[in-house]
Amino acid sequence: MAPDPGGAVPEPKAEKTSTTHATVAVTAIDKSARKLTVKMSNGEKALIQVPADVQEFDKVKVGDKIDVDYMQSVALGILPKGTKPSATEVEAAGPGMAGRQMSVSAEVIKVDAANNQVTFKGPKGTHRIVTVQDPDLQARLPNLKPGQVVVLQYTEAMATAIRLPD
Repeated sequence: MAPDPGGAVPEPKAEKTSTTHATVAVTAIDKSARKLTVKMSNGEKALIQVPADVQEFDKVKVGDKIDVDYMQSVALGILPKGTKPSATEVEAAGPGMAGRQMSVSAEVIKVDAANNQVTFKGPKGTHRIVTVQDPDLQARLPNLKPGQVVVLQYTEAMATAIRLPD
């Protein structure tokens, strides 16, 4: 049984939402698709879909430093026994916003609660060790058991009200 196509995460779940303000450097522009590739302050690159109602898009040039606000949300839930690992991604855009939601379910292979680490096997059979940083999620680690399948939903929405330097 896969996650509900409507995006609901089965109970129990833990959810964290945060809004971040960042100044980013524009490294590439796809005018026809209205997409910006930006470099974050930590060196990571991100792709921003810019809705048609954001007029400042036409003024942005490669090399500009722009301000963006974006919201991120992570939800974690345990799926019913027998669920197969899977992955989906959905993109959406609306007035002043663009975003995507990724849902990945993975089988728990090993839980190392003392070191806050979980080893997962994903939908392609790849094993990955994840270090859990969030204290609320760390407290739930002793409840995870090998063989359980968990779903992680990551939602990212970029507020595309672009603010250019003066």
